[in-house]
Amino acid sequence: MLTLLLLEVVLLNGIIALNGAASNPFSAVLLVPVVMAFMVLPWWPAASILATSISAQLIQLLILQLSEHGQMLHHYYGMVFGFVLTSLIVAAVVTYFRQQLQQREDAIRSLRERQLRNEQLLAIGTAAAQLTHDVATPVQSIHLLLEEALESPTTTPLIKEIATQFHRIEQQLAQWRSVADDVREQRNVVMDVRKIWRSLQHLLLVARPEALLQWQWLATDDTALIKADGTLLPALTNIVINASEAAEQTGQPQVTVRSQLHQGEWLLEVINLAEPLSPLAIQKLGLAFVESKAGHGIGAVLSNATIEKFGGSVHWQQQNSEVLTVISLPVVANV
Repeated sequence: MLTLLLLEVVLLNGIIALNGAASNPFSAVLLVPVVMAFMVLPWWPAASILATSISAQLIQLLILQLSEHGQMLHHYYGMVFGFVLTSLIVAAVVTYFRQQLQQREDAIRSLRERQLRNEQLLAIGTAAAQLTHDVATPVQSIHLLLEEALESPTTTPLIKEIATQFHRIEQQLAQWRSVADDVREQRNVVMDVRKIWRSLQHLLLVARPEALLQWQWLATDDTALIKADGTLLPALTNIVINASEAAEQTGQPQVTVRSQLHQGEWLLEVINLAEPLSPLAIQKLGLAFVESKAGHGIGAVLSNATIEKFGGSVHWQQQNSEVLTVISLPVVANV
């Protein structure tokens, strides 16, 4: 395309030069390649088309100075200057509107991706709600059977261990119903960052007691408050668990979790080793399902959507084999 436009510029300038040069009433046609270049070509090739057109006009002006049309030089100067000014204005206007259209297309594309992600999350949430409803009756039946077994004089330690583990399942289901009620009724509460930090440590100690986690509180003695609901803590827990599982696959399971307050935001940073991912996979992580050996990235998408709901963001960065996950949440008040 660049070569074609350059040939068009040279050809049109040659025809105009042989037919009156700047005095030719059809010299405005020289603006057509400039407009097309700034519409379809990148910035530097389009600028080269503009420079070629202006140079061709200046060459014609120099040729006219050596000819016998000295009495028309002022007119020629005006025509060439008008062409140069018009070309620059046209280039600036076309570039501006092209950028505006590109921004609008990017916004529409982002909206479509977000809508697709929300539809997928809605399907996952519907399936999870249906699963919880379906297991409610078997859970109650098992609960009654365990109560009868525990009341029996021949109760074994194995039955007691099963009852303990089953009690944890009941607690998880009750917590899930409570979180679902908070989401349905949009009940956001003000939470202390330090309490969230301690709850996160406790949950991970229960969920992944074997994980090697290093906790670093880099904030000052002051704490802060953020506004969220019960889904925030599971989202943060899921991100740390994903980091721990990724680190275990490398043979170096150490994961560092840092917390700090910075410019009105609570930053939670998770650092771990992981198998190298492509830049495109890193860019899509948390925004779309990314298929890998460990799954499809559903947990990252859920966590990212949950944190975005509270005005926060999640960013993943990879340098060599080290992955840095930065979670930021806006602070509503300092304490």
